[in-house]
Amino acid sequence: MAEDNTFLKRLCIAFSVIYGILGGVTLGIGIVASSSDEAKDFDTTNGIVICCVNGSLVLLLALLGVFGVYKKKKWALRVYTVFLILHAIGCFRVLPAMSAVQSEINGAEAQFRELTPLNRADQKTQKAINKLQTVAECCGLLSYEDWRDSIPQSCHCPPDYEDRASKCHRVQQSRDNWADLKQSYDRDSAMSEVEVYKEPCGPIILKYLEMGIMFVTRLIVTFVVVLVLSTILHLMFNCQINNPAAVKPMTVTQDPKPPPYNPVDNQFVQLCPQ
Repeated sequence: MAEDNTFLKRLCIAFSVIYGILGGVTLGIGIVASSSDEAKDFDTTNGIVICCVNGSLVLLLALLGVFGVYKKKKWALRVYTVFLILHAIGCFRVLPAMSAVQSEINGAEAQFRELTPLNRADQKTQKAINKLQTVAECCGLLSYEDWRDSIPQSCHCPPDYEDRASKCHRVQQSRDNWADLKQSYDRDSAMSEVEVYKEPCGPIILKYLEMGIMFVTRLIVTFVVVLVLSTILHLMFNCQINNPAAVKPMTVTQDPKPPPYNPVDNQFVQLCPQ
């Protein structure tokens, strides 16, 4: 029974460590997102706060679980188990919401169209899209035509761009808009075409959103599996502490009656010299 108790104890500690690692991953995501310049351009404050708070709480609970199992503290095990159950319930409620977010992503093209034309969008949106166009080498949400005749410099292919033939194409640029392009081209030149990136930014945004949703969904599913198994193991360990197996005492068989008298033994004693 002692060997079974030791194995269960190690198994509970192992699952608490795994639970803490998942919490550290969640906390790390929140810290990285909070320090990212790209995240500041979007409304991600709620998500960052949730990741940081949830990750910190999970780390503390994992330490409480390890302490309760190692020291066999019943109160710590009970508190830890209650929070595991509550966390599992929360994860089960979040999973359907992730499916709803995935459905919204599939219909994001209509939302992209609502933002066009981009040259009339608010400054915050234009700043975020310009930054994305520079980093991802794309233009517009659905095409470069989203900017109408005000294609920004972030859409232009660099003069020394290596993949110019495959990733850039020439488009007609309105001469009335030359003054807004920071004099990038000679106004007196007869050339009225510019080279912009072929690929739109909308599919790139959707790709990264789908990757993010898939990662979060898998993380939540992993949390659920660890939470369910860890709850069962800690309940079993807590039951063993509350109802320890009785140790059977060692019994020594003794006959209270003396052995029967044998005259042969008496004769043997008389023959032996003192």
